Amino acid sequence: MSRLTFATTLLLAVSSPLIAQQAAFTANDTGPSTDAIFETKDAAIATAGLVPLSKTPLKKGEREVRIWYSGFGNPQYLVIIKQNGANISGRLMLWWDQYYESTPASADVRVDNFVRRGYDCGPISKRDSQFGEDRWISSICEAKLKGSPDWKAFLSEVEAHALSQSGPVTPVDDQGDENWGITVERKSGANYGVSHYHTALTLAAPEPGRGPKLQDMVGDLAAAAKREPVVAQH
Repeated sequence: MSRLTFATTLLLAVSSPLIAQQAAFTANDTGPSTDAIFETKDAAIATAGLVPLSKTPLKKGEREVRIWYSGFGNPQYLVIIKQNGANISGRLMLWWDQYYESTPASADVRVDNFVRRGYDCGPISKRDSQFGEDRWISSICEAKLKGSPDWKAFLSEVEAHALSQSGPVTPVDDQGDENWGITVERKSGANYGVSHYHTALTLAAPEPGRGPKLQDMVGDLAAAAKREPVVAQH
């Protein structure tokens, strides 16, 4: 079964009726990474105007961590944390895929509407993406978080639950489908590593103290970007 069928079944967030797609799409010149694990993640990164972390040049003393949280709903979450010496900054990106069979204009826009109503985020960037037989619109925006997150504390928690405190980073192991759950990429200088963790919402059993903890951390961060519900006036 193609990712088109699978994703359409699991990831469609139902909201308002369909409306015509009006956004302009950027042509996909090179496509996402040939590694199927990152086919949609790389497309989301390209849509945001960034480069896959494995190919991002970092100077000595610079570090970057990307935490991908992919579940059975939309939007998906990407936390990007950068460290340069004692300076640590971060941001939360919301991203989602809209698969189509004929043309980009035929892609379902209900998720766009759902994100706009439910989250406070910047402009939505879109990109026509392709991997094998699959065609989809990759969409991404930067969340506007309430307050000022303590990115140093957040990074410390990620290190405690996902990253090795010393020694070389480890590659992805054979833990199932890396498209679902928590995927942590980290790069320090020229050293790059990636690991994957099951969460409470994936089919496989989560790793105690790892996947669920990271899931809660990212979920709490995303909650700071949600719009307040509108109370009906009578």
